[in-house]
Amino acid sequence: MGTVSLPYHVVFDILSRTPVKSVCRFRCVSKPWRDLICSPVFAAAHRSRHGPLLVDAGSFEEEEPDGGRDMRLMDMDGNLVRVIKGVGGYGMMCNTSLDDLICVNGASCGGINVVDPATGKVLVSCPHMEVREQDTFPYAATRYYITFSFGRAIPSGRYKLVRLVADQTWEIFTLGDGRGWRQMQPSPAKICYKRGSPIVINGVMHVFQNKGLYNDDTLLCFDLESERWKEDVIEGPLKLVGKETWSGTMGIRLTELNGALCLVHSVFIETHSQVELPDPFTNIWILDSSDKKTWINAYTITMEPPACRYMPLRMLGDGGKLLLQCSFDQGESLVLQIHDPGTDTCTDITGTPDDLAGRIGLCSFRLDHSVSSRNLLANFLDQALSFFSN
Repeated sequence: MGTVSLPYHVVFDILSRTPVKSVCRFRCVSKPWRDLICSPVFAAAHRSRHGPLLVDAGSFEEEEPDGGRDMRLMDMDGNLVRVIKGVGGYGMMCNTSLDDLICVNGASCGGINVVDPATGKVLVSCPHMEVREQDTFPYAATRYYITFSFGRAIPSGRYKLVRLVADQTWEIFTLGDGRGWRQMQPSPAKICYKRGSPIVINGVMHVFQNKGLYNDDTLLCFDLESERWKEDVIEGPLKLVGKETWSGTMGIRLTELNGALCLVHSVFIETHSQVELPDPFTNIWILDSSDKKTWINAYTITMEPPACRYMPLRMLGDGGKLLLQCSFDQGESLVLQIHDPGTDTCTDITGTPDDLAGRIGLCSFRLDHSVSSRNLLANFLDQALSFFSN
């Protein structure tokens, strides 16, 4: 019996429904399949069906093993897709990284690693401190880097790293241009680096200005393309909630949520009166991308004890449900949950590993990563070893 060739659109449809782990292996079946899978149209279709991957990049709790912590990539059902040895740390710098590369905090260098999940390679490694020689006594100086940011400039598409030195000077690094770290324009005001890493949205880095305890929700903005600070600042949602609620702030963080700038505000209101207190809650604010001034209170989530922090990962298409990373017992345990705004309830996701740790995040996976044209059998074996060695 002769072989039967399926029509292109049938193969396209079948593969677009296939889990990413299998699709990556199928690139080695033949050149036509590789060309199909590596096409931007197929990558977009596959991503729309399966969404991004979950990333477990390590934990503060686990002991540093020989060779460094591992990074685990999982699909949205918690199934393990790939383990990348030795490139993990204390978690992702930002909860989401949908621009193909992952920036990991607390790597073996003590600072950050930029990792390509498609190849498993560390593209850039930057320690949290460096000792530099100088011509005068004491002939050596220690430089500490207190915060990092990472993102892609628009429209050039160049990836750039930004770091803040302890003396409040800034430096910038462009991947692949060979120029190394360069001093950049000073920020127009001091920044609050204790509220998490700056977040890059659409080529602009956002970071909290340091204005005081109860009114430090103002954001400074730095354009990665021009490498200049913007004159206009973004006022946070303080004016919308009032100082009484803001004074109950347990934590405030910036993150990215489905491509938008998101501010996560955890609140616990204390009072000495006999009035019954509301349960702790988390407000999730999204900046309106049309005017970049209006904050929308997209979700208010009641925090059930012993929860101490909720961080949103992704808005789902199922009735506005929200994928959350939930920390319990002062951060000692972590689970993934689905929040249903209709019932104000959170449900644990089943099937995910029991030992999730650190800061779970999301990433894209580049199906268009090139595969060598050398012997296809050797390619298949390389892929198999990469995926199944652990």
